[in-house]
Amino acid sequence: MITSQSGPVVLVVADDLQRREQLAALRRLRPTIAIAHPRGPLARQLFMDLLACDDAIDPLPWLISARAQTVALLALALALDFATSCAASRSNERRALAAASDAAWSAAMREADARSRALFGRLLTASDAWIAPDRLVDRIADARDADAVRRRLSQMRARSELPVETTPQRSLVEPTIAVLLADLLRLPDAVDPVAWLATARGEAVARLSLDAMLRQVMPTPQHLLAERGAEVRPPIRPRLRVRAGSLIARLERMEFYANCFRLHFRARIISADAAKMMFQSFTPDALTRWNGVTRVVDDAGYRYVVQIEDYEVMNQCWWWRQELTLVCWPALDAAARSLTLHQQPAALARYRIPRIGDQMVPLAMPELGALQVRIPLPH
Repeated sequence: MITSQSGPVVLVVADDLQRREQLAALRRLRPTIAIAHPRGPLARQLFMDLLACDDAIDPLPWLISARAQTVALLALALALDFATSCAASRSNERRALAAASDAAWSAAMREADARSRALFGRLLTASDAWIAPDRLVDRIADARDADAVRRRLSQMRARSELPVETTPQRSLVEPTIAVLLADLLRLPDAVDPVAWLATARGEAVARLSLDAMLRQVMPTPQHLLAERGAEVRPPIRPRLRVRAGSLIARLERMEFYANCFRLHFRARIISADAAKMMFQSFTPDALTRWNGVTRVVDDAGYRYVVQIEDYEVMNQCWWWRQELTLVCWPALDAAARSLTLHQQPAALARYRIPRIGDQMVPLAMPELGALQVRIPLPH
């Protein structure tokens, strides 16, 4: 059965839809499946609160409105731990590069130093004696620990030797953890960083915190595939074709393993950018792709967490041609008679090419309707 439904056109961020569905899937796993917990008491409690919410509650608005201060404190700790991790990596790189030729060492270090100085001043190029041995997220439990996090930020500001900016704007353009840290390092000492994050960057820190918690809770596609072993049942080749708006996709193959299963898609996306790149000297400022279905549920109502394993996008005439592999966890229930694949609402993912850092920035795209595919499973 294949359905495609139309609805009112609204803008959505595909990554937000994916995170919401991943969280909902974690609430509806089979009872025998154990869930890991995020690191640190603050993140663990926040994640338990999210799991207790109803599926109808959108986690991002809920985090912004109901847990603003908690999310801001967690995001601040994550940003400062990110700085510590980067500093430790840079220290290791210096030792490794010291063994290389002088020319290679000098060129590599100059390029790395220029990138880090633009964002972090002297924070990563100064002596590494300041690097903290522990992670803040492992220690903070509630607002009473906020002062320790603020002190760590003050120490990093002093080491960075960056000029003060009353209203830093970089993370408005590129709301990633690295660029957020760059803004925090430039805030005046009189500005409370937790309050600033909660009020001036509420949506960004909610996304970053939710993404960090989910990444710690879900087994990564790389880990699942490394441990998958042999196939536990014959693969299925449904060759089912679905369409929504400018998207045409076909489910080519399904593979089943002891700890997960994989969905292989081919898709076409009609796009003016694809035509321009084919016939003109044209460099887009953003890239568009389909991230696949977001919800997989069996006939007993149990859910499976969907993650992207791999994708490849090529332009061909008037469309983007894409191959996409999704990994679903846990393994398929042995008693399952069918699987239903959803994307509701269906939406393409679009990412702006970064201007400051090195992470793609997700953009909002119009809804394309809804996709639903039911696949009978042979026994």
